[in-house]
Amino acid sequence: MNASARHALLVHGQARIVEWTHPLTDAREATDVVGACFEHDTDRVLLDEAVLPPAFFALRTRFAGEFLEKLQTYRLRAAVVVSPAAEHGERFAEYLREARQGRYCRFLDSREEALAWLARE
Repeated sequence: MNASARHALLVHGQARIVEWTHPLTDAREATDVVGACFEHDTDRVLLDEAVLPPAFFALRTRFAGEFLEKLQTYRLRAAVVVSPAAEHGERFAEYLREARQGRYCRFLDSREEALAWLARE
């Protein structure tokens, strides 16, 4: 599949944001996300829970940790939209409470909140 078919470039205010639109299946795909950001000369990425596999929400798999760590290694700011009504388990809910205030990665309730956070300097 063409790499550009897996993401879209958004412009929100002055910020250029890569929105990943293709379902992720493996934490190693973080390198594809990093590549897309480099391609568009941006350090901001938007992820919706719809593209994240169930393994992302099961902390024992380490998917979320490995994936997000790779993004942070490249100093990408990642906004992850997760519905507050979604049920991903008690352990993930605990993780979510801590991750809502991250510097490089934030979990937000809506796309609008995510875009606003990503657009801030």
